[in-house]
Amino acid sequence: MFRALLDDPQRAAILLREQLPPELAARLSPEAPRLLDGSFIDERLRDTQSDRLYAVTLTDGTAALLYVLLEHKSAADPGTPLQLLGYMVRIWTRYAEGRAARLRQLPPILPVVLYHGVQPWRVPTSILECLAADAELREWLRDLRYHVRELGPIPYAERSADPAVRAVLGALCAVFARDLSVADLARILRDLPDGEALERQVLVYVVRHYKITETLFREALSQAKPEREEALHMTVAQEWIQRGVAQGMQQGLQQGMERGRLETLVETLIAILEARFGGVDAALRGRLAVLDLDTLRPLIRRAATIDTLDDLFEPPASH
Repeated sequence: MFRALLDDPQRAAILLREQLPPELAARLSPEAPRLLDGSFIDERLRDTQSDRLYAVTLTDGTAALLYVLLEHKSAADPGTPLQLLGYMVRIWTRYAEGRAARLRQLPPILPVVLYHGVQPWRVPTSILECLAADAELREWLRDLRYHVRELGPIPYAERSADPAVRAVLGALCAVFARDLSVADLARILRDLPDGEALERQVLVYVVRHYKITETLFREALSQAKPEREEALHMTVAQEWIQRGVAQGMQQGLQQGMERGRLETLVETLIAILEARFGGVDAALRGRLAVLDLDTLRPLIRRAATIDTLDDLFEPPASH
């Protein structure tokens, strides 16, 4: 979903101007940013990362090129400073191509983390802060710092002036909401551009990751886009089916595990009874087989102390 938003140059430009520190955003030229390929990402991470790299021009001519590396996080990841530094090294290495002239004139890179997690971001924003070095030694080191925008505390309407950008940022933040209302979800859906791929991306994201019912989803669609409610619901109908199948499989697995524990407890109880009293008849076996865990556990303790099989189901005598 984040990729879909950033693949549009105009929306990427809006996002950069709104999320960069104001003093840096003011230096961007009106020219739209150029999306560069992401070959700096490890192959094993390529399908799981949402990073985007843009080349932008500045207005004052002090730098012909500024690379903006966008990364989105849903949890405060302590590995972020090292991860971003690794990306920057790959970007510079690819840019320089081993040429001495380029190695002495590397383009500046500004890493920006868009964070929509629940807890405040307390990860160091500089690799320098991660180094085990005293103050004197740090004076000899250069500071590589990135800028963090915590999206959660920003009111929905203030996250962006552009409806599509606002909707995606809102969808990211709302994924952690425990009591998401129909109105809150409808506000996000209402801001989505009709008929664009981005619209479906957000709908799929909501169905896959939100802890909401299909009824709440349809109510939000009805409030946001009543004339397209049925069509939009049908575009993600398969997602709801797959979600139901996954939940059913999980429920079945849990039931199977509980059934396995029950059978183990029954076998243990029968083994104790047989060791103390000899054979256990079919009637008693059948009676034990239908009991639940809470009933079986005290019976196992009682089986070690009763005098006869008839006492198994009798309540312990009070003293």
